[in-house]
Amino acid sequence: MKRQGYALLVVVAVLGALSVAAGVAALAAQTSTAGARADLDQARYRAAIEAGAARAAIGLSRDAENEPWIADGRAYRFELDGLDVTIRPLAESGRFDLNQGDSETLQRLLVALDIDRRDALTISGALPDWRDGDDDRSQNGAEAPAYRSSGTPPPANRPFLAVEEFRRVLGVTADIYEAAVPYLTIDGTQSVAAHYAPPTLLASLDRPGGDAQRILAARQSGGALAEVDDGGETGNRYAIFVEVESPSGGALARIITVILPGENGVMDVLRRTPVAVGEAQRFLEPDAN
Repeated sequence: MKRQGYALLVVVAVLGALSVAAGVAALAAQTSTAGARADLDQARYRAAIEAGAARAAIGLSRDAENEPWIADGRAYRFELDGLDVTIRPLAESGRFDLNQGDSETLQRLLVALDIDRRDALTISGALPDWRDGDDDRSQNGAEAPAYRSSGTPPPANRPFLAVEEFRRVLGVTADIYEAAVPYLTIDGTQSVAAHYAPPTLLASLDRPGGDAQRILAARQSGGALAEVDDGGETGNRYAIFVEVESPSGGALARIITVILPGENGVMDVLRRTPVAVGEAQRFLEPDAN
């Protein structure tokens, strides 16, 4: 899709923000000032987030007039309607794909997240059996009998339909799920693309010595990708972390997962996921961990 097409998306988003703001302002004349103001702020935040996602689509476009944005979690910032908008695009190939990823990578990631090695081995071993179509237990795996023994529902024996289903894998507790879920996807590739992997996942990959440091150094400098063998595909799916802040202290954050380009060259939105303000920085920036 041409840059002009993505630019149109931004214009539509901004116009949407203005029309919503006007509508809520009119409502303010008939309702309490405080309540209407809160509604207006939320409408502005949501519209700015949509505009941020559209702006990321422009930046990531190979047809961009300037250097295309790099989807490795680095921050891009701009101001819109008095709001500070921070965008961190992340290629989904930089996360661990629950349907394609190997057990060894998952095990190393869980250990890097300070999860007990025995628990990490149980979970990573159970992953292939949860998603395969048979009842044959793989090495270190777990099929229906093991789940019955633990008093939990049996494995689905099909691909994951949502990341949230990882919570059902044998051995995954609520705390383990919360620690691991930012690094997981069902929209990635078979091998994690090192250039785009968040710091903790990058450190857990089986990489030649010094590669992780070079990748992170290039990322933090804001320059081009490091000169290392990536080992993974780029893919066309992105998680766009957008955070909006106002001078008054209000804020809102979302992850907009998209396909670029989508059908007929337009950005396709797969899902919108609420996320805590500040979570993207903690997850994506090494110095924040």
